[in-house]
Amino acid sequence: YSSEDEIRSHVEGLRLRGGTSLNTGAALDSVLRYHFTKSAGSRKEDGVPQILVLITSGRSRDDVRLPANALKQAATMTFVIGSMNADSVQMKEIAMDPGLVFNVQEFNLLPDIQEQVMTSLSTLAAPAVTHGKPTVNAERPTDTITVVTSDAQDKRDIVFLIDESDYVGSSNLPLVRDFITRIIENLDIGSDRVRVGLVLYSNIAETEFYLNTYSRKDDLLSLLRSLRFKGGTTLNTGKALDFVLRYHFTRSAGSRGEEGVPQLLVLITGGRSGDDITASADALKRAAVITFTVGARNADPAQLKEMAFEPRLAFNVRDFYSLSDTLEKVMTPLQRQRVPNVIIDEPEVLTGEPTVTSTEVSAVRKRDIVFLIDGSPGMGKSFLQIRNFLNKVIQELDIGPDKDQIAVVQYSHDPKTEFELNTYTSKDEVLAATTQLRRKTGRVLNTGAALNYVTKNVFITSAGSRRDTGATQILVLITAGKSRDDVGQAAFAVKRAGIVPIAIGAKSADTSELLQIVYESNFIFKLRDFRELPSIQKELISKVKTVFIVEEITAVNTEVLPEVSKRDI
Repeated sequence: YSSEDEIRSHVEGLRLRGGTSLNTGAALDSVLRYHFTKSAGSRKEDGVPQILVLITSGRSRDDVRLPANALKQAATMTFVIGSMNADSVQMKEIAMDPGLVFNVQEFNLLPDIQEQVMTSLSTLAAPAVTHGKPTVNAERPTDTITVVTSDAQDKRDIVFLIDESDYVGSSNLPLVRDFITRIIENLDIGSDRVRVGLVLYSNIAETEFYLNTYSRKDDLLSLLRSLRFKGGTTLNTGKALDFVLRYHFTRSAGSRGEEGVPQLLVLITGGRSGDDITASADALKRAAVITFTVGARNADPAQLKEMAFEPRLAFNVRDFYSLSDTLEKVMTPLQRQRVPNVIIDEPEVLTGEPTVTSTEVSAVRKRDIVFLIDGSPGMGKSFLQIRNFLNKVIQELDIGPDKDQIAVVQYSHDPKTEFELNTYTSKDEVLAATTQLRRKTGRVLNTGAALNYVTKNVFITSAGSRRDTGATQILVLITAGKSRDDVGQAAFAVKRAGIVPIAIGAKSADTSELLQIVYESNFIFKLRDFRELPSIQKELISKVKTVFIVEEITAVNTEVLPEVSKRDI
């Protein structure tokens, strides 16, 4: 069907087929094989997002894991709506992301979730295809030809990078917030018009929202009103510039640079960067990202000009009260800037299907591995078994400052760092430290708080993390119980930070909770008892040492890409 009336007419005539067995796995396999294909009308090859909406009321009798993973590898975004006897664990396993799972007690309550589902359906862009762990492409192609239409030039992808350090301070937050608000109020916000992202930084950068998170101006303005600064005494602007290039100006984060949409970065800072900015600024320019810099107070005018795409896009004012004086000067080029000319080589046209490779990287990739261990009473005498298991795993790793680094954090109601990633530099030192580990006291298990803690306090540069230099960030959670606090938001923050979580659960550990924490179910090891730990040792080491990569080979042509508002649902 090609019209809304035809689809409505058919849907209104639908009747239940009946049946006593529910084979959701077979059904998922069927839609992938026979519906998300070119012959059935799929426009995946044209870049149109592929979306599946599953509505179910029961637990599947057959296996759902393999077909669910196949859908994810095919970049099909699966929504799951469950009611009555639907199994929450299966629903999360099937969905592309836990945020795309919707549960209602009865089907007559479906209208309650209609707006939530519609918002996600309307705003989701085609994802970057990953398997097992996210891969971040830090390089933008400069050897391809992009045909830019006047329609694309009216669109904008704008990321605001805001200094939240003590150089700006909370007292100046209202002035910065007002400046950004007035810019957004003057933009034509929409998923197919101007998109906006926001990153805050001091010693490290953290995402507030991506280019494809919000598509309504009201939502953006509402979030800005609740914006808060965390502060910080260190200002690493160079690393923050690298962060936005790696994690925001990418297709999976909502960037439309491949379609010829101008990529714009607005940096607002109040101090001189403590790290090198040259390499990151040059990388942004090579990627055709047009950087505006706005500095006040202690900002270095020379650094502002070096970071800006060109000197005229660097603005310096005495204090943040004077930001309003630069509004018109910033708005005019922000609204009129076109994609810059880039000198490029003749492209080689490649065609082919996506390929999945499992790459052994122990010889070429360094890893930062943090073990997060449940120290609550539920662990009991098993702590000795876990300590021995840690030693055996560490024996198999290549420990060193430029190789693998290990940290251990123990938690119950609150977390405690046993040692950081940069505390020990040799295998013997790490083994000696793990041998001395003693179980932490505390009766309540707050896994969510512990996940937040390692993200903010352990996977950071000052604690030895080498994320900024390309080291793989791996978290191994070992737990014996169900968390008393919510793990959903904390798990999302772990993944958003580029950390790959692996979960080992035994005794009273909750499988559905572990599924929320990891990327895919095959990153969970569920045991009856920790005495079974030796049985997973080899597989855990294999996962830690192996990176799964999906490489997409794309054809370079001169056709205008389709509007992102198209979807195959």
